[in-house]
Amino acid sequence: MKFILLIFLFIGFTLQAGEYCKTPPAKAVCTDEILKEKVDWACKLIESKGQDAVAEIKKMRFDCCGEPDYVWINTFEDKPIMIMHPIKPMLDGKDLTTNKDPNGKFLFVEFVNALKKTPSGAFVDYQWTKFGEKDPTPKTSWVKKCKVGSTDKYWVAGAGSWK
Repeated sequence: MKFILLIFLFIGFTLQAGEYCKTPPAKAVCTDEILKEKVDWACKLIESKGQDAVAEIKKMRFDCCGEPDYVWINTFEDKPIMIMHPIKPMLDGKDLTTNKDPNGKFLFVEFVNALKKTPSGAFVDYQWTKFGEKDPTPKTSWVKKCKVGSTDKYWVAGAGSWK
């Protein structure tokens, strides 16, 4: 009986709290300059430290209107592989070729294709599931082609913002 009462009180409180909300919480939207700055920082680290830069980039977060944001890294290949995604580590080491958003955009392939046209950086729009949510949300990411240390390899570094 106490359990049912607790559930009833919780549901009642939740419904009442919802009555006081005028609008749903806004998505954090970073400026283009902040996204570019953080990706440039990651690229410089990748260029100077190579593979050793990954751990430092993985730990880095930056504030985007009150929400933490991050930089991810994938390979610069026709068949992109995730080097490191700090929020979705289950993607690390995975082939991203068939990873697509709900609109059918093969987003990691799109990142690579955008950088084949503009290696210095490009914005790519797509849908991505925000951490803690179940439905994808419109997002844009700044991606840049980065040389991996003294090797002949290149990676894609990117950071995104909700639209």
